[in-house]
Amino acid sequence: MAEGVTTQHRRLFSIEQAFAEGNPYADYAWFRAHDPVHVGEPGWPLGQPQVFLFRHRDVMQWLRDPRMVKRASQLPEFQALREERQWEPPEQDTFGFAASRFMLFQDPPDHTRLRSLANRAFTPRVVADRREEIEAIAADLLRAFRGEQGGEGDLIQALAYPLPVLVIASVLGIPPEDMHRFRDWAAVLGAAIDLPMAGLADFAARADDATRDMSDYLRGIVTARRDDPRDDLISRLIVARDEEGRLTDDELIATCILLMIAGHETTVNLIANGTLALLRHPDQWQRLVADLSLSGNATEELLRYDSPVQLTTRIVADEVEIGGVVVPRGSEVFFMLGSANRDEAVWDDPDTVRLDRQVGRHMAFGMGIHFCLGAPLARLEGEVAFQTLARESPGLELRDPHPAWRPGAVLHGLGRLDVRLSG
Repeated sequence: MAEGVTTQHRRLFSIEQAFAEGNPYADYAWFRAHDPVHVGEPGWPLGQPQVFLFRHRDVMQWLRDPRMVKRASQLPEFQALREERQWEPPEQDTFGFAASRFMLFQDPPDHTRLRSLANRAFTPRVVADRREEIEAIAADLLRAFRGEQGGEGDLIQALAYPLPVLVIASVLGIPPEDMHRFRDWAAVLGAAIDLPMAGLADFAARADDATRDMSDYLRGIVTARRDDPRDDLISRLIVARDEEGRLTDDELIATCILLMIAGHETTVNLIANGTLALLRHPDQWQRLVADLSLSGNATEELLRYDSPVQLTTRIVADEVEIGGVVVPRGSEVFFMLGSANRDEAVWDDPDTVRLDRQVGRHMAFGMGIHFCLGAPLARLEGEVAFQTLARESPGLELRDPHPAWRPGAVLHGLGRLDVRLSG
């Protein structure tokens, strides 16, 4: 028994190592086969064992269960621990201050209230109306890539990053000429989701600085929109704040920060990861080139194959039993989305890209009440990006066959993707 436990913990550690190489999927497969509900070491928030779910069926079922919550503060034991240790609330405009107001980390009724305010900008109908705008941006970016760099260089810098940034800026109402300000801010705050342990104090200080700078900037935009409302999400949030009293000033700023980061960070990874996967499956790339109508289904398959978000977590509000394992109240549960999307029980040959696959219910956008708000927009941006690349550069080539992956166990993405446009 002890030898088995050691093997399991070694395997879990190897997943962390594999993220740096961009390929944790062999270790995921081992856990699905041998230890699909893995009980790990005691941890946050109450010293209960951390539990890792690797199978599609478990991830889908338990992400929808109301006993899986986001905020540990719902638990009286956590409140008592906070008072005992005299934890101080985060200072104004620090990352912790803003994050504590993100809808991403809220439970009902606050989550319901905040999400309903932002949701009106991300309905499938509203998003569909942006197709021509997104197609024009993608085409312009590729033309600029050809003209300025001869079509050789980093596709992330040329297309995967600026496309979703320009689109979410348009949704929010942020002037496109200010986008350069958000690059460094977003890079720091996006990485904060993974909480790197090496140099944590220095990283936390940089995250706080970025949050303050972004908050100051957004307050300026809010002031301008109060004087001159426009047809954008910030103007609508101001109405909800000033006329309806449905959110606070701090929630307004935090919602804008979250949407600015979440509205592009994962889509950058979708476009870059997906392009790499297509170029590593040249037969599938040629299928897309020959039939651009596959771009929508290709986006779903690429989301499944190499998910931009690899895991999400919840806190158990009441003791549950998962796959025969009793999970105590106060445990943190890790939902391994990337593993669920390679589950052999759901998909044949899951480690291969097949653009004609009936993808079905993948977990790339999560499940339940926290299902990704921006999923319709991310899907459309991915579809347009892959379609535009296939149409404008049917001979697209990968210049570096082994691109480096950014560190992190939550957000899964490349540092750069060197390509050559051709055809």
